[in-house]
Amino acid sequence: MALNTIAIEEALDQLVADVASGACTLHDFPFRVMEAFDASRNEVTKLRMKHPAGLAASDILWPKKLLFRAADTGQVQNTIEELKASLIGKKGAASKNAPRFLMSTDGDEFLAVDIKTGETPSFDRLADLAVNYDFLLPMFGVERYKPAPETAADVRAARHMAKFHDAIRDANPTWGADRVHDLNIFMTRLLFCMFAEDTGIFSDKLFLNTLRREAREVDGSDTQRVIEDIFLSLDVADSEARRARGVRSQRIASDFPYVNGGLFRDRTDVPVFNRRARRLLFEAAELQWDQIHADIFGSMIQAIIHTDMRADFGMHYTSVPNIMKVLEPLFLSSLREQLTAAGDNVKALEKLADRISRIRVFDPACGSGNFLIIAYRELRLIETEAFKRMRDVKRKGQLALADFQTGIKISNFYGIDPVDFACETAKLSLWISQYQMNRKLDEICTTPAPALPLTDAGSIVVGNALRKDWAEVCPPDGDAEVFVVGNPPYLGRANQDVEQKQDIIRVFSPFTKKFKKLDYVACWFALGGAYLRRGGTAFAFVATNSICQGEQVDLLWPHVLDKSQRIIFAHQSFRWSNSAAKNAAVICVIVGVGSGAVEPLLYSADRVNRVAHINPYLTAGECPIVRPRTRPISNLPRVTFGNQPIDGGGLLLTMEEATELRKQHPEASHLVKTYLGAQEFTSGKPRSCVWIPDDALELAQGIPPIARMIQRTKEFRLSSDRVETVELANVSHRFAFISCSPQDALIIPAITSERRPYVPMGFVSSDTVANNKLYVVPNAPLWLFSVVSSKLHTVWLGAVGGRMKSDYSYSNTLVYNTLPVPDLSAQQKRDLDDHALSILRVREPYIADGKTIAWLYGPETMPAQLLEAHRDLDDYLESIYIGRPFKDDIERLEHLFKLYARMTKTAATTA
Repeated sequence: MALNTIAIEEALDQLVADVASGACTLHDFPFRVMEAFDASRNEVTKLRMKHPAGLAASDILWPKKLLFRAADTGQVQNTIEELKASLIGKKGAASKNAPRFLMSTDGDEFLAVDIKTGETPSFDRLADLAVNYDFLLPMFGVERYKPAPETAADVRAARHMAKFHDAIRDANPTWGADRVHDLNIFMTRLLFCMFAEDTGIFSDKLFLNTLRREAREVDGSDTQRVIEDIFLSLDVADSEARRARGVRSQRIASDFPYVNGGLFRDRTDVPVFNRRARRLLFEAAELQWDQIHADIFGSMIQAIIHTDMRADFGMHYTSVPNIMKVLEPLFLSSLREQLTAAGDNVKALEKLADRISRIRVFDPACGSGNFLIIAYRELRLIETEAFKRMRDVKRKGQLALADFQTGIKISNFYGIDPVDFACETAKLSLWISQYQMNRKLDEICTTPAPALPLTDAGSIVVGNALRKDWAEVCPPDGDAEVFVVGNPPYLGRANQDVEQKQDIIRVFSPFTKKFKKLDYVACWFALGGAYLRRGGTAFAFVATNSICQGEQVDLLWPHVLDKSQRIIFAHQSFRWSNSAAKNAAVICVIVGVGSGAVEPLLYSADRVNRVAHINPYLTAGECPIVRPRTRPISNLPRVTFGNQPIDGGGLLLTMEEATELRKQHPEASHLVKTYLGAQEFTSGKPRSCVWIPDDALELAQGIPPIARMIQRTKEFRLSSDRVETVELANVSHRFAFISCSPQDALIIPAITSERRPYVPMGFVSSDTVANNKLYVVPNAPLWLFSVVSSKLHTVWLGAVGGRMKSDYSYSNTLVYNTLPVPDLSAQQKRDLDDHALSILRVREPYIADGKTIAWLYGPETMPAQLLEAHRDLDDYLESIYIGRPFKDDIERLEHLFKLYARMTKTAATTA
């Protein structure tokens, strides 16, 4: 059924108004809802005439869709509970028809329950129904987003707690920024209580049953007192001491266990409740919290207080497979190898367990603790396997707990995050993980580990990681292995706010003045290197691949690596994403740095290799850092920027305007040129411009349309805030910066998609003006087209060039001038001429047929004949380099870096 959402909103708005005025009775309410969603008139009429047996006189049942009952004032929640009860029983008519929704209203309050998902709407006033109509869409065959099965419980819980959080904020309007910490502590403690009663930490449904017994006022007026009593009891061991501390309910003081661990230690205020907040709390306590995944739940819960993150609760956590890309090569694989080598040797297994107990994991961008939680879990699993082998060797079956007590403390897990709630959530998630892993350990013990009291939480602090001393947060210990991990914020230069720019200055200014072009994530690498020099073992961070490309390599890596520290593993560029419905992805790398003696591991898309050395470009082998050059290192013609107008569009024309200008003023024809930038070149949609040499100014000013263009340009430049632009108003007939006059030339796009298998090149004539989004080689030889159209050139650009988002950003000084090309013989140049002509000839009929360069070089659309011509060129050019085609891009880069190193060394020697 196609639904008109505007019509639905308007119909529901009118319905709410009619209920308020009395024009619509509550009995008629559900029928008007059906009509608003365009249900068939016949179906509505039939329902009006029916009354199913077994239901109250006021009930309306739409089979398999809806069960509605009008409520007395203030009794909507109780009415919904009565409807739920009516569905229970083998003979109930309603249960046979399985309604998708239960619904009730008293004309002011509104409540509905999606029986299939258990969800309730985020609003509770009838007046808000129209703008939230989408909650009812499943009743009419339109399902809301369904999370993946493995995260369904987490998503449902996070969504519900977000609604509860908002309800608490509404009920406590005076709780501003100064009460955020109290609110965060309150939310974390509630989450623990609900998890505890569904996992056996508390006796069965202790928390929920206490709420039902003690918090009886529907308006929520007594709920605050009940929560206060529970929280106070959980922090004190003795029931009499609890009463002395202020616990008012004797039953609560005697029923609840002692938790400890610091979770309930601080005395903070509990907010007041209203009707909606109480209802949502009860509903939350009824969820199945034992199905929650500690490793992702923390990030989802963090979305509770960040409303902009709620559109898709599943997209704000880092998936376990991606986290393992960091943890496995950093330290887990070493532990697994030690476990394998130990076999059934008890002493070797005890040595392994002792090593694990001394490992510290530190995430200085921890968020809600994903990396710490997965690290804790994996360490516990390895330790438990070691314990199992010891037990089997000793042939005592199950041993007492004392023989297998974990040495892994959650206080060995450290973190920093600027968000208070994230830190509290990380601690909670570590407690949950500890409980879950203790239950696994119980499987080999005759005496299960007690769930309570909790041990101290992880050492996680609130703050800016770039302004805290990492060694104070996680002191390097000579007897411990300290591993630093994480996925810090990336933030390129254009996306950094003032405070973040100050952070970069604070981190880099002590040892360099060149840092303004660095991504924000580079700060963590610099501080990671400094932390290792103070005693840390190794670090590994996720980052955008831009820090291993272009200018950033020279700006960052000399301050991270030294004689004692090197890259010990790296994942080359890949799409970092998660398993959410809206799969957020960015091109990332993972780099691990330490002083390991073993050969580093280099991960590519489909394989991993042990190599002698990994350089900052994340390729195998040593190489000097590629730095910008003013002249080509190879025997190539010089390349220059195109021309920059800075005219506010004053000197530019559409192709139609250019045609009309030539028609009306033939004497201006030689002043009108085709105008190309990278976009115009690849899209096949050129524009036009006027190109007025100084000696043609008098002629141009005598042509009214061109005179007006010159005047518009002058006005634009005069209005600029830049002195240099204002000065250019004196020559408003010219482009602002002219690097080359229109002439036959090879053009190279300044920006090109990284998805293209080759960087598309082209030739232009003297009738074309190339703008500053193109690089230009005037009067370029054909063989040069072959060199820059090759896979070698594309791979070099990808490695040493910059990025504009994920697209390649070309540079004459950093890419073209550094490209290592062997000296070419006259015959080789003639052969390369032939390959260039072959490619151009293949392209020609497609372009004549209206195909664009973007289409010709699209990864899904590139014609097979064109791809074959490029591959023939690659095979020939690469044979000039090594006598055969390269096996893959990795080998291409390795060879290019080696050749670059030789050529720079030679250039330095002869300089």
